[in-house]
Amino acid sequence: MDSTQKKFYHIHGIDSRSFLDFYFSDKEDMVFREDTLKFPMMNLHYVFSRGFICGNLLIDLSMGALVHHLYSAANIFKDIIIMKLNEKCNMELRRWHGDRTGAFSWTHTKTAVEKLEGKR
Repeated sequence: MDSTQKKFYHIHGIDSRSFLDFYFSDKEDMVFREDTLKFPMMNLHYVFSRGFICGNLLIDLSMGALVHHLYSAANIFKDIIIMKLNEKCNMELRRWHGDRTGAFSWTHTKTAVEKLEGKR
């Protein structure tokens, strides 16, 4: 039987920076790169670029302070509402959006989506 304490993120919170660094960074040795970055971005780009999903408003309910999956959607939807699970995630997103010092860098994902779209 597992003796570790269970964590419920909606109650106990999530360390958004550790989550981003572990699963979504641009480190060379990142184990989950294909699963958390490349595969979702390729598939979302395909779906949005083919017009399978379209509209005026997208509501994002993703876990953590994630934005990489929204790059392709930004070309399709006029408005995107981002809802996050706690204030730490919102704070991390505000840092990134305001281009503040210490914000998590999503440059590697932006570059990957630009490549998929044929931009440089």
